Amino acid sequence: MHATLATLQRKRKRRLADHSNNVVYHDPGDPAAKDNDMPGSPSAFSSDLAVVYLARYAEGVKPVANFVESWERHPPGIAHDRVVIRKGFPDGKVAQDKILQRAFSHAVSVSDDGFDINAYAKAARQLPHKHVVFFNTFSEIASDNWLRKLHSAFADPTVGIAGATGSYESPLSTMKRVRKGVWQLQNRGFPKLASFNWLLQVIRTRLPKRLAIKLVVRVVSYFAARTTNPDRDHALDDQFEAYWAGEIAPGGRLARLNEIPAFPNPHIRSNAFMIERQIFLDALPGSIDTKNDSYLFESGPDSLTQRMLQRGLKVVVVGGDGCIYEMDRWAKSGTFRLGSQHNLLVRDNQTRAFDDMNAAEQRAFATMTWGDESR
Repeated sequence: MHATLATLQRKRKRRLADHSNNVVYHDPGDPAAKDNDMPGSPSAFSSDLAVVYLARYAEGVKPVANFVESWERHPPGIAHDRVVIRKGFPDGKVAQDKILQRAFSHAVSVSDDGFDINAYAKAARQLPHKHVVFFNTFSEIASDNWLRKLHSAFADPTVGIAGATGSYESPLSTMKRVRKGVWQLQNRGFPKLASFNWLLQVIRTRLPKRLAIKLVVRVVSYFAARTTNPDRDHALDDQFEAYWAGEIAPGGRLARLNEIPAFPNPHIRSNAFMIERQIFLDALPGSIDTKNDSYLFESGPDSLTQRMLQRGLKVVVVGGDGCIYEMDRWAKSGTFRLGSQHNLLVRDNQTRAFDDMNAAEQRAFATMTWGDESR
């Protein structure tokens, strides 16, 4: 009874947080702006296309400033309405609001509960637009006329979603590869996998984010590379397969990964994409309650990408060059984890992490993302 009551109280608190501290920004020179023009009110908007940026308060001022500065450097190329999601913001206006109001005419506030997709869904339900573009907190626009380029993909009525980046990576296959590298060292006195898992957890939770990313990249690329080492002990392969089958079996420590398709697993990354608003809402699962749920919605067997394909719609990546790359050409797009990533329409923390890798690390991550097509 107490657990049920506590759950109801949390849900009520979340609903209040999602509506109690809405803030509306308006262009200072817009004489038509009214104090009560909130998202969802048709009079508040002038376009059938909305650009929605998710600003998470907990990530601080820097990523918000980086996004707005990139917005100011790169003209969009076509008219649109601008909406920011203030995720987890305290009541009233804060430092991030002063930056955001340079770019955004409208804002909607949500609690910090849930994940990016939950926030996108809450905003989409309030907006009247036909198409929406979603950016996550760490996005940075990298090309002039970026919105016109994204929008041009929908000149083809069979396109369901256009992303700034896509990937063939499977978390299942990547984790198997890394674990196999660790396994192959165990007969040489390397700590058991339990110790390895503990080490990764410490890195991710106790170190500054930037340093943690660098160390995780170094560890993952090192062990992934070992699985292609011609000098490895092939006699361990069968033993590893038996171990791995137990890890991903029901009740195993990595059973959640078994829900994800093996490589190649093409999917649009959720850092920046354009979609018809109603199609996005129709494609949402019943709930996204855990981090694993959010991963599955991006790259699982019933992901947003797969739901577009099930509708008979195309899933495309748009490059900074304005070209539209269908799924079988993503690895030739010059975007995510491909060479210098020179053709990115939008950058994010993952593309920046790839830029910071050394050559060996980039090879390992490019192979995990694209397989032999990255060469």
